[in-house]
Amino acid sequence: MSGIRTANAREPNAQFHETSRARGQSNLTWLERALEQLPKELQSGPSLLLLGGRDPISFRLREAQSHVRHDLTPSYWSHVVLLERSGPTLSALEAWEISLNPAHGFGYPPKTNGIQRADLNVYADADRFPNVSVVHVPLELHKVKAARERFMSQRAVVDAVDLLTEWLSYCWATGRKLNPLLEGHGLPSAAMVEVIMGAAGFELTPSIASRSSSPEAIWQSARWWHEYHGTDSRQPLSGTYHTSHSLCMVD
Repeated sequence: MSGIRTANAREPNAQFHETSRARGQSNLTWLERALEQLPKELQSGPSLLLLGGRDPISFRLREAQSHVRHDLTPSYWSHVVLLERSGPTLSALEAWEISLNPAHGFGYPPKTNGIQRADLNVYADADRFPNVSVVHVPLELHKVKAARERFMSQRAVVDAVDLLTEWLSYCWATGRKLNPLLEGHGLPSAAMVEVIMGAAGFELTPSIASRSSSPEAIWQSARWWHEYHGTDSRQPLSGTYHTSHSLCMVD
């Protein structure tokens, strides 16, 4: 089992709550509504979009993260996208990711340390990606942008290209590849946002090392580490989520 510390909180984060998604509503419509309902002071800044898919790669990733859950059940989540928001609408944001199944191909990952511009339309289908969450990080946007640009040119900090190949090998079941999380190798997009947020001044997942990050670890941080994040005049994570698909027989 991968080492992960448990938070001391007895109750989940009250600033991170569930928002239902109407039948037939796309994830983008749900996301735009979630952004528009934010308090004015949160309508710009960095956010994280968590997604839980149903395709074969998503299944492999969700099952792999069972090792960072105390009950060893599969995660709701398979991917995370960094949102840089200058306003409350989808047109006012830039999205970045390290996808294991990029819609427009991998290109040449070493050029950007694996980072790709994300096309959010890929994640609009609520049947393909039934679980969705947006997590707001209390940081200034310009600091996050600067940290992301540095990450793209500094593979010595975290080699996301190496993580990309590690996880592709696992997802495609090539050779005798073990679960990379058990070797301390986080999912590429999660490790990316972990390092970027840390460089900008926010410890996203206090429970684990940044290179070992995963969407599940970010979810647990948003749900249970609010007391830690809220100390010393700091602000905790906030946001909303909708989870309608579990890989467990009993939730």
